[in-house]
Amino acid sequence: MKKKLRIWHVGNWCVHTGQRYVESPFQAPSKGVEILNYAQPLIDALNNIENGQVITEPSWELYNMSPELFHERLDWATTIIFGDVETKCLMLHPDFFTRAKWGDKPVTFPDRFDLIKEWISNGGHFHMNGGWYSYTGELGKGGWGRSRLHNVFPVVCRDHDDLIETTAGYEVRCNDANHPMMKGIDFSTIPPLLGFNEVGLRDTANCLLEINDQGTWHPLFAYHRYKYGMVSCWMTGASPHWGINFMKWKYYNDFWINIFSTDMPGH
Repeated sequence: MKKKLRIWHVGNWCVHTGQRYVESPFQAPSKGVEILNYAQPLIDALNNIENGQVITEPSWELYNMSPELFHERLDWATTIIFGDVETKCLMLHPDFFTRAKWGDKPVTFPDRFDLIKEWISNGGHFHMNGGWYSYTGELGKGGWGRSRLHNVFPVVCRDHDDLIETTAGYEVRCNDANHPMMKGIDFSTIPPLLGFNEVGLRDTANCLLEINDQGTWHPLFAYHRYKYGMVSCWMTGASPHWGINFMKWKYYNDFWINIFSTDMPGH
């Protein structure tokens, strides 16, 4: 029997406040509100993993999460997936701005990057999907290169805006079609990806997929082991907008099932 996977997914949720109507010189209401999980195709794929369970939450719930619930999530999860989650969601805690709790004593909380690093060290699989708030991100808003978790990534974040985008798509190549994570997938059929985060590759990394922008091949999927755990990075989106075509791919479910259900040697 395969090991039981408990996957904690954070990010790629969005609140739509509807259209704005200018009805008079004094009134311009927004009508309608909708909460969407853009990662739902990914969640559906993960739910197809044998012996798998999934919790999915928006990034604002991570920001508001108590230290106690954060510990509960780490104790529960065997796999953590972040997508479009900026580091401020982990660096700041709402109680820093709650004046009633300031008091006369120092206000501190356990560093959540250190807690995740320890969780990885003990055997967890941490994975990041690309996006405008992932890695360095748009105008540096992702901030992962300056985080305390950066040194466990198989990739190196840039010190500048790392978004590379096109409306036409890119060529993708697989460097090891026989790797367990890549098995049974025909990457020549991958639909157009509309953007990715530019990163460097660490010497310890295994780069299984690359993406070509104007003659330069960039890492697209890479992983490495960190102590008893593993960290993997997918440099584009699993959902719109970069992944709007990717999520319709016939191998979409197979790709994610391979990534998270493959029991790597030494992991």
